[in-house]
Amino acid sequence: MNIDNLKTHFCLNTEFTHFNNSGQALIPDVNRDLASMWVERFYKEGAFCTNEGWALTELTRKKLAEFIGADKAEVAFFQTTASALSQVALQIPLKEDDEILIWDQEYPSNFYPWKIAAEKSGAKLIQVESDNWLTPAQKILLRVTNKTKVIAVSWVQYQTGSVTNLVEISKALKGSGIWLVADVIQGVGVRSFNFADSGFDVICGGSHKWLCSSYGAAFMAIKKDRMNDIFPLEIGAMTYGDPDTEKKMSNQPKADASRYEPGSKSMLEVIAMGASLDLFMKFGIENIFAEACRLGERLSSGLNEQNFKVISAGPIVNFAPTDFSEMKAIIKKLSSAKISFAKRGPGIRLSVHAYNSNLEIERVLNLLKN
Repeated sequence: MNIDNLKTHFCLNTEFTHFNNSGQALIPDVNRDLASMWVERFYKEGAFCTNEGWALTELTRKKLAEFIGADKAEVAFFQTTASALSQVALQIPLKEDDEILIWDQEYPSNFYPWKIAAEKSGAKLIQVESDNWLTPAQKILLRVTNKTKVIAVSWVQYQTGSVTNLVEISKALKGSGIWLVADVIQGVGVRSFNFADSGFDVICGGSHKWLCSSYGAAFMAIKKDRMNDIFPLEIGAMTYGDPDTEKKMSNQPKADASRYEPGSKSMLEVIAMGASLDLFMKFGIENIFAEACRLGERLSSGLNEQNFKVISAGPIVNFAPTDFSEMKAIIKKLSSAKISFAKRGPGIRLSVHAYNSNLEIERVLNLLKN
């Protein structure tokens, strides 16, 4: 499948250049069209189309499970990645002096839930120092002790795109009983991922970045044999069944991951994400990653030629001027030209997706020449 055909599904024009896919990506036309259709149906039909909507929500759960290499019964929907991470952090059984290992550069949503969990339980939150913005698995493994209860890391770091090898961690700690939790929001949608192969117990992610969908369709995948160890943080009718399930004192939470969804889900956002997943599976995640890397490499090479300091490369490119006092002027230039970016960590983050173009890369490089 020609990757150029993927680009035709996105609204690319000369007014905006979308290089903040690590923050919010464009949605494709198939996502827009399906969401619009369902808004119109709710406008006209109301409750008469609800059951069909819920069926499509479950179909999206199946698609997402296939996309991330999980079983459908292992996938739960949340409104935000932070909500999913909070579900895990605040319900894993911790006790005094247990250790939680995270990277020192974690996004706040993968820091504060663990901070609160540590404070409530008396556990110790240890921020492992990264290696010049790199996050090698071995450095985490060297900090593991007999008190380590949880390792909670981002698969791909949001500031520079540094990747932690999750499989290396899980293989080294197989049988240890340590909870392995990963925030995968900065990778799923542009990098190939397989939950089963990762060896991790739980992963959490979201819809509005590399998955090219709207806000509100975040998710968690949890191994089946870990579900009984994490009780739902929020409780509602859907925890125990559906609206028609007879309420009884003896009822127990559902056996699959939908037990973590207390009530109605963001139906429109979830259904629309299903269209983005269809599109990505049609073109292949390997092809999407290859194109994003090609564009990222083209951008990195051009920045190097202009004597910028490139801290990282790949789909996420972080760069800075050799004279840091020029940073404000560069930020002003990018903003004035309506090029989306983010100031992150050591420099400016430009995150490139497969839907971006050579022309957009050249536009940025030409802007920065002077």
